[in-house]
Amino acid sequence: MTENDPQVKPLIEPDRHSAAEPVHASIPAPPAPNDFDPDEFFHGITWYQKWEVFAGIFTPGINPIAEICDLINLPADLSGRRVLDIGSANGCMSLECERRGAAEVIGITPLDTPDWGHRKLAEAVGSTKTKFQPGSTYNLDPGTLGYFDTVLFCGVLYHLRYPMLGIDNIRRVATGDVFIETHISDSGLSPDHNQIPLWRFYRGSELNGDSTNWFGPNAAAVTQAFESAGFGVELLYSSGQRAAFHGVVRKGLPEFLSIETHEADSYDLLLDHLFGSKEAWRR
Repeated sequence: MTENDPQVKPLIEPDRHSAAEPVHASIPAPPAPNDFDPDEFFHGITWYQKWEVFAGIFTPGINPIAEICDLINLPADLSGRRVLDIGSANGCMSLECERRGAAEVIGITPLDTPDWGHRKLAEAVGSTKTKFQPGSTYNLDPGTLGYFDTVLFCGVLYHLRYPMLGIDNIRRVATGDVFIETHISDSGLSPDHNQIPLWRFYRGSELNGDSTNWFGPNAAAVTQAFESAGFGVELLYSSGQRAAFHGVVRKGLPEFLSIETHEADSYDLLLDHLFGSKEAWRR
């Protein structure tokens, strides 16, 4: 979804929602214009996200947006919220947030090319509040992007070679919620090891034959990484190789700058060039 997710396996495992009740149902999709031709519209685009563009008409991807929103407990009403969708890819999650009433949505992805269809899709649904731009977790800067009430971070974490840099950057721009969905490595660990925060390193294409995958954290590692960066985190769902989390910003300096660390003690030397003034974290 993602920073993103050109992988064969879907984000949601096939039997996850077969009997599940929707938690936060979306506003229904509008009817299609009379002249809308799905086959012509979808042709030539790399679709990884499945989203109901118009009533009964879905983008032909394998990652179902409605189920992912349910999985992360995304509120049905996002009225007044400013939303950042990290790794927006086809733009479906961004546009879903606009449909749920978000005041503004910024979708960022390094894959900002026409064959991802995000701008074409936005135009088709008459989007007025969603903007797409090239970017990633590595260059989130409140000085240029501003701050966000809600951050979506779905299908991205395991694609980062520098995951803590990405997570710390999310904390720089987030003021409220962060919704996280990711690959986890718990299924390959013993129950005892699942209690220890571990990051499995994928040097090549070991995970799903995809060389853009770098790390497989277990659920404990995801939780503790976001807590270290200044969030309170709840594990919402974990099954097989996927998990979902909800994080909320904790006010003040993040934990890693509040304890005795080299990053805290020598901030000006080590981190100022990456994150700007240390005082900017105090909000």
